[in-house]
Amino acid sequence: MRCFVVPMPVAPQSEKGFLTATAANVTQEQAIAMAARNGRISFFGGLPKTNPTITCDSNLVHYCQLHIHGANGSAPEHNKRAPDYIASGLVPVKDLITVHLPLERALEAFDIVAKGQAIKVTVEP
Repeated sequence: MRCFVVPMPVAPQSEKGFLTATAANVTQEQAIAMAARNGRISFFGGLPKTNPTITCDSNLVHYCQLHIHGANGSAPEHNKRAPDYIASGLVPVKDLITVHLPLERALEAFDIVAKGQAIKVTVEP
């Protein structure tokens, strides 16, 4: 399964940051495993109520001095800045839509998403 972990801009003192924006537990675990010393991780996507836990190597958090934060929602100002971040390439989005289906195969989109085989699926006329 391909996961959605987007590197995000971080403060100069941090080496790496991640924003996880999916309901897949593994993305949060991977962000912790990949973050550099003093890295920042934002858990933006909530997890399913039926499976809300992850495995966290607390030694990585401790010894790498990771900063893990939860984020929920956005303000109008964030929505105003988002197109500029996308247009400038600061936030990579090209790989977000991983499957494109023609309209006549629209029902397949639900199965693909349910099986976790894609990040985003578009149905196009």
